[in-house]
Amino acid sequence: MGNKKFKPSTLLAIFRRKGGEGAMTKIISDDNKSDFLHQVSFLREGEQPLVCFKQDELNWLLITSDRIIEMGQGVSLFIPYSELVEVRIALHEEFKDSVMSKTDFTRLLLKDNSGRNYVIESEKGEPYKGIYQMLHFIA
Repeated sequence: MGNKKFKPSTLLAIFRRKGGEGAMTKIISDDNKSDFLHQVSFLREGEQPLVCFKQDELNWLLITSDRIIEMGQGVSLFIPYSELVEVRIALHEEFKDSVMSKTDFTRLLLKDNSGRNYVIESEKGEPYKGIYQMLHFIA
């Protein structure tokens, strides 16, 4: 499998072209990095923060140059891109909560190379589309 390396500029270009920022989803830059100090504290050396969906300090999703980091209800999830093999819309979870319109979807189903599935959440609309396309490209 090897180590999947992607240029941050390529990933951000996909995010911008296929979706975009929202009320709670921002591309992290030097100008707004201070809004994401808690999230950025999880980065490893050489890792760059790209996009963050932040509901509050306990519930957020950070897409970096190397991996996906999610914090929700005190549970953390770290998925390196080298282990990500599939990304799809979490239809079962959306329908279970009676979400029928794809413009209202917020969840993605990720599968790693050991066959485990994870459901991550993002902001509906443009941010969701951008994150989905970015992760789909990575997988």
